[in-house]
Amino acid sequence: MTRLAFVVPRYGQEVLGGAETITRHLVERLPYPEFEVEVLTTCASDMTDWRNVYPPGRTQVNGVTVWRFPIDHHLRDAHRYQELTLKFINRWPLTVDEEYEWIEHSPHSPALYTYIARYADTYDLLICGPYLFGITIYSAALRPERTVIWPHLHDEPFARFLETRLMMESCRGVMFNSEPERHLAVDRLGVRNPRTYVVGEGVDEHPSAPDRFRRRFGLMAPFILYVGRLEGMKNLIELFAFFSEYKRTRPGPLKLVLIGKGPLTIPAHPDIIALGFVDEQAKRDAYAAAVALCQPSRLESFSLVIMEAWLAGTPVLVHGDCDVTRYHVLHSNGGLFYADYEEFVGALDWLLEHPTERACMGQLGRNYVQREYSWETVLERFRAALKLWQ
Repeated sequence: MTRLAFVVPRYGQEVLGGAETITRHLVERLPYPEFEVEVLTTCASDMTDWRNVYPPGRTQVNGVTVWRFPIDHHLRDAHRYQELTLKFINRWPLTVDEEYEWIEHSPHSPALYTYIARYADTYDLLICGPYLFGITIYSAALRPERTVIWPHLHDEPFARFLETRLMMESCRGVMFNSEPERHLAVDRLGVRNPRTYVVGEGVDEHPSAPDRFRRRFGLMAPFILYVGRLEGMKNLIELFAFFSEYKRTRPGPLKLVLIGKGPLTIPAHPDIIALGFVDEQAKRDAYAAAVALCQPSRLESFSLVIMEAWLAGTPVLVHGDCDVTRYHVLHSNGGLFYADYEEFVGALDWLLEHPTERACMGQLGRNYVQREYSWETVLERFRAALKLWQ
């Protein structure tokens, strides 16, 4: 039996976030008794304020043992953290001292660190991620020889922190979601760790019914779909601008439907419809009903929503500046990508005008997911990675 602890800043069915969802899916699919798995996490649910909303202690989430520890807000200056975050995002000049200050003022849980220090030897490996939180960096530093970093790495300023590279170089191994993510770490950021492995993410298949979605939400017009957190770092502001200009020059019934929550203000536009958080079945029905899923983010390490859309037989439209999503599109032929407004218009026009080819793209994407990201395939890659790390 292999005993694993997954260390993640937030965990639970209600937690929104691609890395957090991917982690939960893998944790729940690791078969017992081959694996004995526990999750070490905090009492926080939302990464905006990091309030302690869950009770501390031991609990069960979908049959998995979860240990929750409180965030100590006395240790951090949230205002300074946001101030530095804004500076990094805008790529203003920064110092290594400011990088460490950002890590210091990110959320921390001394109780979690104490638990890891005391009980790390009871686990074969600690798997920590995502990379860009102080909790991950501090936890990994406690027992790096037993720690695998699962970074969910994006090409963003935080990835270039000195501490980020040192963390990935000093640990037992690094687990990646895609080949472009590994390429970013090894070839562009210069991470030198001989024990890296691309595992990927398993994706479940579920039945979907497009007509059910249309009836439930009263959406009979064609629409493109966005699913995910509503925040600026997902490049939604550009998507809103592109779609609004597209509708100005091409009046018609096409809508942009948004599923998800977040701090971003949605434009008051008659053809932009925000449904908020919906249940899993409604989300999967929405994939099947859409003309295409639009993933405008430039910062992805895997993009679960693309895989879910493909399993529903729907093509995708992604930003060409994202190496990961462009990689998936090129290797599947399951969609199109764009780099600017003109290419966005051309891709959207083509998808609307070619329903037969659009359906074929969706099927090619479905074939790609079934071939590369079935749970059987992913679990075999995970077992191979463990042989490298143990």
